[in-house]
Amino acid sequence: MKTASPLLLALLALCACGSRDEGTQLHLGLDFRPDGNVRTEGTTREFLNDRGDRITLRRAQLTLSSVELLACQTSSAWKWLRALSPIGTAEAHSKSSPQKLGTPYVTGLGLADGEGLTLGTLRPPPGSYCRAHLVFAPADADAEGLDSRPDMEGKTLLLEGEWLPAEGGPARAFHLETDGLINAEVMLEGLTLTPDALEASRTLHLAYDRWLDGMDLGASGDRVTDEVLRNVARSVTLQP
Repeated sequence: MKTASPLLLALLALCACGSRDEGTQLHLGLDFRPDGNVRTEGTTREFLNDRGDRITLRRAQLTLSSVELLACQTSSAWKWLRALSPIGTAEAHSKSSPQKLGTPYVTGLGLADGEGLTLGTLRPPPGSYCRAHLVFAPADADAEGLDSRPDMEGKTLLLEGEWLPAEGGPARAFHLETDGLINAEVMLEGLTLTPDALEASRTLHLAYDRWLDGMDLGASGDRVTDEVLRNVARSVTLQP
């Protein structure tokens, strides 16, 4: 009697993974948490950027379009077996998947610093996950949180307030908005879901007091808003 080849056994084992344990859960949240000293009054934040400009941020709204969990890199042989298997390669009709939250969220400084927003729960297969891929993109009509911020439809970021230049002079008003798109990847610290540890939680922290670093708010144009979006992407960390 012939025995199955190692490749066939590996493929059969891989296909059996299609009946993954539905108990796996990664709860994702989001909050605003500044890196430096910030004075808070209601929804207004006052702080210094890295140029020494005093920023009074009266409004900050942001659209997080999606969060996708990325597995740690595996051996090339395993990746080849994954490519042969139909498991996990089919595209669903919705934007979400067991490893991806595809519902856009519009949020902002209406939340107190450190006050968490629940984004949702991912149900990935058991395994080790090293990174999360984030997309900030314009809010569509179905975005969560748009009801209370209707003017954010079609926008990714909106900031307004005043700034007092470090070199002196009167305070000046600023208003920045963009429908641009930016990706960010953040590292996960030791996230492993196993039959013995099926549930975990992680929170995205947004350091809003870094968003205007390096900015000459007296300038205008796409270059400024593009750089602010890059600062948003750089400001994200993901922690337990």
